Amino acid sequence: MTERTTEATQRTAARIAGWTLLLLMASGFTGMFAFGGNPIVDGDVAATAQNILAHERAFRGSLACEILMLDCDVVLALALYALLKPVNGTLALLGSFWRIANAGVLAVGVAASLVALDLFSNPNYMSLLNGSQLHPTALIFFDLHDRLSLMGLMSFCLGAGVHSWLLYRSRYIPRIISGLYLFACLEMFLCCFTFLIFPRTREVLDPAFVVPDALAELSAALWLAIKGVRLPTSTRESSSELVI
Repeated sequence: MTERTTEATQRTAARIAGWTLLLLMASGFTGMFAFGGNPIVDGDVAATAQNILAHERAFRGSLACEILMLDCDVVLALALYALLKPVNGTLALLGSFWRIANAGVLAVGVAASLVALDLFSNPNYMSLLNGSQLHPTALIFFDLHDRLSLMGLMSFCLGAGVHSWLLYRSRYIPRIISGLYLFACLEMFLCCFTFLIFPRTREVLDPAFVVPDALAELSAALWLAIKGVRLPTSTRESSSELVI
C-alpha cells in the first residue's frame, strides 16, 4: 500500500514538475523579450535612464515575469524532491535547496532593480540624495541585480545538475534527455565561473551559453508534463533492470 502511494506521489510530482517548468520557461522568456533588450547603456547614465523611463511599464512587466519565474522554481524544487526522493533522498534535498537558494538570491536582485527604477522615476528621492547622484546610484543597483543573477544562476546549475543526475540514474525519463540536461548544467556552471574571473568573456558567450540548457529544460519539461515518468512497477521489473 505504501509503495503504491509513493508511486502515485511520484507520478503526480512529475506532472507538476513538467508543467511548472514549462510555465517557468514561458515567464522567463516573456520577461526577457518584454522590454526588447538590455536597457543598460555602459558608461551612459542619461541614455540608460531614458531607455527605462520611456518603457517603464514594459520594464516593470519584465520584473514581474522574473518574480513569477522564481516562484515557479520553488514549486519545481519541491516537486522534483518528491519525485526523486526514492532514488536518493539526500541528493534530491540538496538539489532542491540549491534551486531555492537561486530563487532567493534572484529575488534580492529583482528588489534591487525596483529600487533603481524608483531612483529614476520617484521625485521623493530628490530630498534624500543630490540630484546628480540619483542616476549613478540607480546604476549601482542595476549592476547589483546583474551580479546576483550570475550568483543565482550558479546555484541553479548545481541544483539542476544534481536533479538531472538523479533522473539519469533512475531512468525515469530517457537518458538522452537527462544526459543533455546534466551536460547543459555543467556547461552553464563553467561559463558562469569563467564570467566571474574573466568578465569580458561574457560579452562573447552571452546569451548563447544558455541555449543547451534551454533545449534540455524544454525536452525534460515536455516529457514530464505529457509522458510522465516510467517507474518500476514490480519486483520482476526491478530485478531485470539490475541484471541489465
